[in-house]
Amino acid sequence: MFKLQKRNYIWIAGLLFFSIAVFLFVQKNSFLYQDTIVKIVDVTNVLSNTEEGPNGEEELYYNQEITAVVQNGERKGERITLANSFSKSGVNDERYRKGDYVFVALGSSNGTIIGKKRDGYLAVLLAIFLSLLLYFNGVHGVMICVSLLINITLFIVALLQYEKGVPLIRISMILMIAFSILTLLFAGGMHKKTLVAILSTLLTTLLCYGIYEIVLHTNERLPYEMMDYIVNPKDLSDIFLAGILMGSLGAVCDVCISIAAGVAEIVEKKPDIKRKALIQSVREMGYDIMGTMINVLFFTYISGAIPIVVIKIKNGYTLFHMIHFQLVFELIRFLMGAIGIVLAIPVAGFCSVVLLHKDGWHRRREDKV
Repeated sequence: MFKLQKRNYIWIAGLLFFSIAVFLFVQKNSFLYQDTIVKIVDVTNVLSNTEEGPNGEEELYYNQEITAVVQNGERKGERITLANSFSKSGVNDERYRKGDYVFVALGSSNGTIIGKKRDGYLAVLLAIFLSLLLYFNGVHGVMICVSLLINITLFIVALLQYEKGVPLIRISMILMIAFSILTLLFAGGMHKKTLVAILSTLLTTLLCYGIYEIVLHTNERLPYEMMDYIVNPKDLSDIFLAGILMGSLGAVCDVCISIAAGVAEIVEKKPDIKRKALIQSVREMGYDIMGTMINVLFFTYISGAIPIVVIKIKNGYTLFHMIHFQLVFELIRFLMGAIGIVLAIPVAGFCSVVLLHKDGWHRRREDKV
């Protein structure tokens, strides 16, 4: 049976204390915001009306009378009244409760709700993530945090460049190269297996890009205007392509570093292994990786489509309409990611076998005697 040591108790207590401290600070950090924030101290819900949906279901609508206290700015401490309406399903609106913090546009004695302040929960999840990462990975966890921070910074810089008119595809290609190099270097360190993983990742992603372009230009145009949250930009196809490249990159990186690390470990433990046997080992690793990774990719993409699919089913959309106009994008993202995973195994295997097999840095010390 697993027994917690004193060190484990200290870490768990520290994690709880840190998470609670972060949550309390974020709940009280209204002074850091320029927008007006209020805390809801009283709510009255009144049933407004009932409507019947396209499938015969009943939808209830409520009006809310809200009393709130201003948390920042010149009117801090002042009580104001707010009005809100919401439906039971909460599809296009939101219900507010006592204790919630919300952004408002102030009037003389009332205000208009702009949105809910949600950074408290995000901060707690981030605190738990960082604590667990550092606890289980130590210094390596610090390196992962640094790489993640750098990648986020690069992504923000890329968005700023896009606002200035830099072509999206050029930005995506630069980010793809930068993300691959930085992520794998920080995760695997400066080793030959890491360089092999970087090379195979870039080659596989380039192959995926080529396959996508060939298929795209030999078939009818996709209904890009049906993508979620799109408001008639000019480069719809580039936006979708950028999403495919970035979505596939993570899975491809994982497969490539796994193959490269596995081959490096085999060659280090058995320097005299024959190339044929090493290739067979790569195939076995590929069988283990492929099924799991493809299913994980499917779950990831389909989970993003569930809210929209449920809403459309509730509003009478047919399965054909959803597949043709909605799920088609998720299916293409999944299929391109799955193609990337399948291609990454032979590409990473080939690069690993060619560049890592019979290399002097694998020889055991006793072989030199």
